[in-house]
Amino acid sequence: MNTAAAIIHKNIYTLGRSLYIPITCRCNSIPLPVTRGPGFLLPKSITDALVSVRNVECGEHHDVPLLNTEEERAALPDYPKKWLVNCLHDDLHSRSPSASEDKDTTDGYVLDDRIHPSITTLTNEAISYLNNKAPEHSFEQIVIAGEGEPTLRMDALLSISHQIQSYRKSQNEPPLPIRLITNGLVYTIPNFGYSPYNPRRNGAIPHHRHTVLRDMLEAGISRISVALNTNNRHEYDVLMEPCCFTSGNAVPGMAHDMVCEFILEAGKVGFDVEITGIDRPDIDKYETDRLARMLLSVAQRKKTNKVRWRQYFE
Repeated sequence: MNTAAAIIHKNIYTLGRSLYIPITCRCNSIPLPVTRGPGFLLPKSITDALVSVRNVECGEHHDVPLLNTEEERAALPDYPKKWLVNCLHDDLHSRSPSASEDKDTTDGYVLDDRIHPSITTLTNEAISYLNNKAPEHSFEQIVIAGEGEPTLRMDALLSISHQIQSYRKSQNEPPLPIRLITNGLVYTIPNFGYSPYNPRRNGAIPHHRHTVLRDMLEAGISRISVALNTNNRHEYDVLMEPCCFTSGNAVPGMAHDMVCEFILEAGKVGFDVEITGIDRPDIDKYETDRLARMLLSVAQRKKTNKVRWRQYFE
């Protein structure tokens, strides 16, 4: 493990008492920052980190101009539609087949899924933050989120979470809550986002979707925020442009169905589930809240059964 002093924090960022780890810029629907509207601005430190992930992962250089110089806030550069994919591994490896230098060294968890930023890089950045005992680094939770969809890169999601919790244990510290922010479309991803390069499974890919939730719990993830956005399955297709398919063909409304099933099942197995939506004028908030209450009615851990509505920026 690199020392904290030797690590430059390029790809991860802090917001309040949370440490955010973005693991990909690619997405299988309209990215969540884009859904916030054309006027959505972020602190410059956050946009710099998200653009760093873009540059490393896709080999393209993007600059982030300040749009609000007084508060140092900026907008992310336009999101290229070519980055909307339903299988991250197939898309990236068809263009870049060579593996990285990072190898597996901890408890059988993969450290090389042939995607950058590498799992080792992201883990080292996160642990260097946690190793800094300054008051501003006293985090209440880790959040795995960013511009892209984390579940497209399932092995990275699980490996980083596992290593963070293992580090906490080695320091005689209690587990730190880890929250996943997702569009909830993991059931529609081929192989559920698992890498074919993980030696822990000897090339085998899980076939049952409940493996996803079990593996997340075992890796130390306890909280999930899911962007439902609407109660209408066909409106969802228009808003989110999901990339999912069945037998190679898009099925209208299927994506929303899968998001609902993911929420329902995550609550059943014990995750602290939060449902979110964007407060757009054309969304039926009443019916969406009603759907949320139904989906969360079976959850083991019930903090709220309403949608957390986020502001839309014109």
